[in-house]
Amino acid sequence: MYVTDKVYKNNKEQHTMKRTLFVMTLAAVLLTGCNGLSKMKKASNKVRYQANPNPVETMDDKVVVKFTGQIPEKYFQKNCAVFIQPIFSWEGGNIPLEPLTLKGEKVDGDGTIINYANGGRFTYSDMFDFKPGMETGRITLTPVGYKSGKTNEDARFADDILHDNNGKEFNPVLISNGVNNTSSWVDIKGNISISPINYNKTQGIVETADIYFLNGTSELDWNFSMNQKFDSYNSLQHLKRIMLEQGLPKQISITGWASPEGEEADNVGVSKNRADIATAELNKVLDEVLTIMARRAKAKDPDYYKYEQLKKMVITTRAAGEDWVHFVVMVESSDIQDKHAIINIVETQQNLVKREQMIRNMAETYSELNEEIFPNLRRAQIALYYSEARKTDAELAKLAQTKPDKLSFDELMYAAYINYNYDTKLKYYKWATENHSQEWAAWNNAGAVAFYLDDYDEAERYLNVARDMNPHNPDVLNNTGLLYLGKKDYALAKYYFEEAKRQGSNDADANLPILNLKRGNYSDAQKAMKGSTCTYNLAFAQLMNDETGTAIRTLDCCLDQNKDVKYLRAIAYARLGDKTNCLKNLKASIDDDYNYKRKAIVDTEFKEYWDDQEFKLITKLYNN
Repeated sequence: MYVTDKVYKNNKEQHTMKRTLFVMTLAAVLLTGCNGLSKMKKASNKVRYQANPNPVETMDDKVVVKFTGQIPEKYFQKNCAVFIQPIFSWEGGNIPLEPLTLKGEKVDGDGTIINYANGGRFTYSDMFDFKPGMETGRITLTPVGYKSGKTNEDARFADDILHDNNGKEFNPVLISNGVNNTSSWVDIKGNISISPINYNKTQGIVETADIYFLNGTSELDWNFSMNQKFDSYNSLQHLKRIMLEQGLPKQISITGWASPEGEEADNVGVSKNRADIATAELNKVLDEVLTIMARRAKAKDPDYYKYEQLKKMVITTRAAGEDWVHFVVMVESSDIQDKHAIINIVETQQNLVKREQMIRNMAETYSELNEEIFPNLRRAQIALYYSEARKTDAELAKLAQTKPDKLSFDELMYAAYINYNYDTKLKYYKWATENHSQEWAAWNNAGAVAFYLDDYDEAERYLNVARDMNPHNPDVLNNTGLLYLGKKDYALAKYYFEEAKRQGSNDADANLPILNLKRGNYSDAQKAMKGSTCTYNLAFAQLMNDETGTAIRTLDCCLDQNKDVKYLRAIAYARLGDKTNCLKNLKASIDDDYNYKRKAIVDTEFKEYWDDQEFKLITKLYNN
């Protein structure tokens, strides 16, 4: 063997050994990578996921998804990555959320680095539009791990990772079961601003005299404090002097009223008796006046003279029952803190028994009403007309419905104002805009009512005209703010509320905190409402600030114990674990509105009771 042969042989052996060593090393690396990914998959249940809150919640009509992940030490392989694609699933389909990539220390590209030795923590957040029916939706994810020198920036879906990167699916994870939509219970109606009505019901009346009575009675007592306060006896004597100076009027009307408390039928009877008492007192005065007039005329037959004079007059007597119209007027001009809530009850609750009960529910406010408002309504009025008397409320209501063209602008606006049905209100205001287009108040009021009825397009059309005609009017500005609040343009809503406030609008000042409620700034909203008591939105803010007991007390004293108040109180009691009161209030809200059954059976606030037999009975849906 030649030396060269020996050298070649040795070199060949060395080359073979090196190649074998390289292959063995590569195989070991590959095996390690493969085993590492398999180990991660096997131990994937050690990764802790936590949604906060759980279930996820809505905020401003969006589902807000937030969760964290805790990865244990010595779990995440340095040359591996994990692709996470959360999915929201509901009856309407699936919504892929923003994906997340976690990566080991030796992996380049985008993603959150997880340390092998110490593990790590990651956070996730995303949001999407909420739709009815999503309350029972689920957020799940199936992590896909893969070995990579760098992350695949083009990979946006788990299937791509599995196919292109030889990925492995880890154990699926349930992040949230259900969507809590309690944030949607903010009352965005707020305080709408109806422009003042210039209709003067007393036009044509020369003079009036009011006689006041104790609660529930029709006994005349001139020494009664209210009669003393308003000098009722001398007011009646003044009518005598007027008739002697100016002659007999064309018309005399006597109207009896009762305060809006107690049984309506009883109050009608009381108001009739009061009108009769006032009529008797008027007859005494008329007899004195006619006796003097007959003497002045040197009438040969005084009785016949009196008879002929009486024939020239129209004398009407009316039992008006409960005086809700003057009640609203007096409350509106008072300093009662919750006057807007009181007026809202009157305008929205058609059932008089329920209306009175709602008002009685707040003891402190009711006490103010009993002291400041009610005594002024327990009366009978004698009115002298020396020209044509104004139309009664009943006449105005009938004409507005049948012959609106027969009414003046002021009469039509007043007819809309005293009507408690918002659809009818809007009808009257729209007619006013069509036939009195130069009157900005008609456009403003139509816009305000259209907003209340959730017709934002119509509201915007009317309010735009009103704002063009009267750009600095506080009522128009406030209603425009409410419109943009409803349309979720919070920047514009804030602008118009603040402008309205600068122009003197108390309604706008009360509406500003609603912006914080919609944005989820519950603490700021509650602070802004510090002067408010017994309002729905205040209770809502307290509930969302975890002041559940306080929220219940606020709801209890709300004047308008409507379906929303009852439902929110059911939620509050559910959070306290008080099943009895929870279901009691839930049933009460359902009794008011059948649709609240459908709300309750998907509302995660009642999740603990979904399998409860009593809850099932209350929320049972019947096939129509």
